[in-house]
This record gives sequence, structure tokens and C-alpha cells, in this order.
Amino acid sequence: MEFRRDGQLVELSKTEQKLLRVLVENRGRTLPRELLVDRVWTGGAEYVDENALSVTVKRLRGKLEENPSKPRYLKTVYGVGYTWTGGENGG
Repeated sequence: MEFRRDGQLVELSKTEQKLLRVLVENRGRTLPRELLVDRVWTGGAEYVDENALSVTVKRLRGKLEENPSKPRYLKTVYGVGYTWTGGENGG
């Protein structure tokens, strides 16, 4: 798969690709952290620290967001998980 931001090719790890795919396929839905861990780290989710999800989200934002500290696309829903907004209406 190829990913671009502002026409520039962006290199994503396999884990980042899996996370992005799950989020985009469920655009507009808030996905719980546990579900994302299960979907992204298939076959070994029980051994994955939940912090791994936070780190992967941070790396993905750094690669895809114009301003990672104020994300337009990959939003945190505090106490629940994450959602992909697609950036409609400026976020």
C-alpha cells in the first residue's frame, strides 16, 4: 500500500498501516482501545502493552497530521479510544 500526504509519499510501518486501515474502515465511529489492540496486533494482542497503541497513534499522527498536537484526522476520545474523522469541516 502507498500513503501520501500533500502529494508526498509517506512510509508507514506494518503496524501503522494496520491501525490506519481499521480506523479508516470505521470512519466516524469511536473504536475502543481494546478493539484496536486486538485488530492491529492479531495473534498476540494479549501480550501487547496498551502503551504500544498510544505510541503507534503518536507515530501515525506525526506522519499524517499537519499539526500532530492538534489532530484533524486521528482523534482521541478520552476514556474510550480513537476515531478517524477524515478531517471534514477542518476537524
